[in-house]
Amino acid sequence: MRESLRVDYRSLSPYVRYVHEVEIGAGVRGAERYIYDYEFIYVVRGEGTLRIEERVYEMRAGDLLHIRPHLINEMTVSTSGPILCFAVHFDYVFLGEGFEFSPYSVYLGRKTEGADTAGEGRLGERPAVELAEMTIPEKMTPEDVPSFYDVFRELRMRFEESRSDSRLWLKSAMLRLLALIQRELVTKEGVRIGHAHADLVLDAISYMEEHYAERIGTAFLAKRAALTPKYFGTIFRQATGRSASEYLLRLRMEEAKRLLGQRKFTVQEVAERVGIGDLYYFSKLFKRLEGIPPKKYADSVSWPDEL
Repeated sequence: MRESLRVDYRSLSPYVRYVHEVEIGAGVRGAERYIYDYEFIYVVRGEGTLRIEERVYEMRAGDLLHIRPHLINEMTVSTSGPILCFAVHFDYVFLGEGFEFSPYSVYLGRKTEGADTAGEGRLGERPAVELAEMTIPEKMTPEDVPSFYDVFRELRMRFEESRSDSRLWLKSAMLRLLALIQRELVTKEGVRIGHAHADLVLDAISYMEEHYAERIGTAFLAKRAALTPKYFGTIFRQATGRSASEYLLRLRMEEAKRLLGQRKFTVQEVAERVGIGDLYYFSKLFKRLEGIPPKKYADSVSWPDEL
């Protein structure tokens, strides 16, 4: 049974395995594939379809396709002309040498001299690592076409370079791509764009931002929205990927970090200012989310007084 892991933005460290720009001839039906890592396909020109398991998506210029690991997929190019696209194979974190493999032999069917294929026998056991804070659909059509095209072009260039710093620039470009996707999918508050109840959730978030120091619960927020707590909680999680209480806690911890960094308040005073009067409970929550106790955090940072 494959292990399932979730990484948040603090532990996200994308590892790019392979990048290429490829033109596929008109009418070509590609071989059925089974991939073991993630793949982004960005269509530059042409048309076709991509089947992922039983789901079939139209592919046109400007479309971004997202294939998750351990899924069968197949591309078919329209008979009207060739299709040009970028393809990027990656993992959200490096899974270790035991799960590493050569994309040249596994995906392209050719062995390369000196390639390490030790991990190829364990490909089916590779963990499925998902982003905890963003759900990327299998198909999207980004509005910011120039930025997406530029970042895919940079990914290809950095992958093909032989400079000592190329891998760092490659990782940087991959993070930029994920940031561009995030901007296309959600508002600055983290609400999914186009969600049927986005306005309702944004109103709840606005209230939390203004009243985080007060006693706020899901039942209270649901009452403000004239909904049952259960239905409100379902809507909020669907729109943001987290519960209302988790969202409120993150708001409080971000404000706590800002106040601790000013070095003007005791930990008890900070706890009270963010609406968590119990010092022990506040310290426990802070350490769980930030990795260190609030006092050590305050000692480790120094923010300008004007903040």
